[in-house]
Amino acid sequence: MLLRSLLLSLAVISPFAQSSIMKPETSMVLINEEEGGGSINITNTSDTEALLYVKVYDLPDDKEPQILVTQPVSRIAAGQTQRVRFILNQDKPLQHQHMKRVIFEGIPPQTASGANSIGMNIRQDLPVIIHPAALEMSADPWKALKWTQRGTTLTVTNPSDMVVRLAQEIELLPLRRKLKLSKSYILPGQSLNVTLPESAGVQSGRQVQIQTLSKYGYVAGKFKQPVSLAS
Repeated sequence: MLLRSLLLSLAVISPFAQSSIMKPETSMVLINEEEGGGSINITNTSDTEALLYVKVYDLPDDKEPQILVTQPVSRIAAGQTQRVRFILNQDKPLQHQHMKRVIFEGIPPQTASGANSIGMNIRQDLPVIIHPAALEMSADPWKALKWTQRGTTLTVTNPSDMVVRLAQEIELLPLRRKLKLSKSYILPGQSLNVTLPESAGVQSGRQVQIQTLSKYGYVAGKFKQPVSLAS
């Protein structure tokens, strides 16, 4: 009885948390140079009207080209969908894919004065892939990756013009040694290094097993790739 009374009192004095969840229709935004931009539908899944705040930000290693949001702040009614449009701002043709990220944040409305409630802002942070007009889209860009071992350093290089997205955890075979990449993407022409333990040694015929992601960020499966020894 005492416990029930305590719980009831907490329910009365605790603020009601009001949140606004903005749901993107896909898990990635694709910007086509040929079309001069791209778009994505965002749905307000909460039961109240809310503001949608959109912000594109650069990755530390990929700051060009510029992407503009046509309407950074908009009001969306409960259960309604808003189409968010992006404009590609560039001064020369793209030679390879680029990557950025975009934040979609739902901001609940201000509550009435004196109301016993708080607001919760929930963010969705998605990758943005910018695709050149002259480049053919590839469904399996990870096939271009090259793996090389030099001593205790394992290097993966992306010689292609596509951004490769993959899980950070990889496995060195046949040792079944779990390793971790420093990030979950490899830009065109970029290389990442992983330090191997001394016990791994150097041996020919090794492979790396990776878990790749599809264009829209879904797990595409596990694939094995050969590791060459640096001369």
